[in-house]
Amino acid sequence: MLGKLMKYEVKATARYFLPLYGAILVLSAIIGVRGFQKSWLPFLEFILPTALGLAFVGLFVMTLIMVVKRFDANLLSDEGYLMFTLPVKTHALIQSKALVSLLWILASSFVFLLSIGLLIWREENVGFILREIPALLDRFPMVFLILANILMGALNFLLMVYASLALAQARAITRNRILGGTIVFIVISIIFNVVETVIFTVSGFFLRSSAWVNNLVQSLESAEAATIINSLTVIFLFSLVYLLVKNVLLYFLTHYFLDHQLNLE
Repeated sequence: MLGKLMKYEVKATARYFLPLYGAILVLSAIIGVRGFQKSWLPFLEFILPTALGLAFVGLFVMTLIMVVKRFDANLLSDEGYLMFTLPVKTHALIQSKALVSLLWILASSFVFLLSIGLLIWREENVGFILREIPALLDRFPMVFLILANILMGALNFLLMVYASLALAQARAITRNRILGGTIVFIVISIIFNVVETVIFTVSGFFLRSSAWVNNLVQSLESAEAATIINSLTVIFLFSLVYLLVKNVLLYFLTHYFLDHQLNLE
């Protein structure tokens, strides 16, 4: 059933994203070719980059709006009555929203990178990138951890939004769910920041004389690239574990309010 929910979600949102992806790539390709830099159509030197910039801003704004509105409209409004009568568990409803939103975030990121590639397309640039691939493969553990942190960071944002909206709806914080969710989002962010500050301060106090911590600090201060990379790998690993813990907490917080405290209008 999760697959069917995701298929429905993709169909409902693809009509917004795909045309914008196409426009961004076409504009990037035209600007990259730079055939308009000669005497013909010189005004395009300003218009096309401006249009591309606006398209990127539109993509960012639309992604944010879709993340919020699809969850809010499908699960917390009148449509929620229908969704929660389906023979599916609340877990599947949350997962379908999160996975499809994450899919579009990844797709938007890929389109952005592809657009940059079209803009800077030159033989020397391609050669430089190809020469750097073996070096990246040699540092695969760190590259993998960086990508995993980015992925978990995006998922963390989604789950923060979902938990905030679900809590705001359950407690009827304001008449407007989006406003209430925004307030809760800010409060949750502050709580996490305070907790993180306390953890880092306390752990720094008790571990300041630890040989392992001192070695890690010395490694970061080292001039040797390999030593620094090894230290950064450890840091990214801890960051990934922390993000996983936060995501699990936010996921089950969202599930609890949707499953036990839902207050549909």
